[in-house]
Amino acid sequence: MHPRPLWKRLAGAVVRRGIGATLGALALIASFVLAGTAAGTSSAAAQPAGVSSTGQWACSGAAIPEGWVITAFNKDGCGGWGSWFQEPEADGLYSCGGSPIIQGYVLTDYIKYGCNGMGAWRHNLVRDGIWTCGGSPIVAGYVVTGYMVYGCNGVGAWFHQIAKAGLVTCPNSPIPAGFRSGAYWSGGCSGHGGYYLAVA
Repeated sequence: MHPRPLWKRLAGAVVRRGIGATLGALALIASFVLAGTAAGTSSAAAQPAGVSSTGQWACSGAAIPEGWVITAFNKDGCGGWGSWFQEPEADGLYSCGGSPIIQGYVLTDYIKYGCNGMGAWRHNLVRDGIWTCGGSPIVAGYVVTGYMVYGCNGVGAWFHQIAKAGLVTCPNSPIPAGFRSGAYWSGGCSGHGGYYLAVA
């Protein structure tokens, strides 16, 4: 019940039943309100804000289940040794630096102060025409065709496309099976130079 109706009833009780009965009612109301507050506090302590309920806390060095990533860090966990929150990989999920990157995912954003100061990276499923952070995996069948020096919050960002003949790839791009590097163009890869992709 909302506190306002409770206090209105309390005031009415003072008039009707006298101060003794009212003090008893007040004690009951206070215990109800405090119990609710305590329950909410313990729930919040067990489940920190912004952490999904689909995962688990584990001590530093614990095995990470296959297909899972690390999304939060508690430096005071596990008796001061530190604990990490593990949960299943998902599109758009931010994970801590050093977390596994599940096959088919790329890094698309970086928050320097994320993961309680450890740094956090956004994981997205790869798709044609996605910008990824420097250091992101390049998924098989994709090539890198552009670069932004200030992308990904200053880390630098690379443009990924599904490989096809005629694209101009950056010098660091993988060349998928069935293709080869062709002629060089100095204006390719956002001015860094690039090679036309040709069928092998």
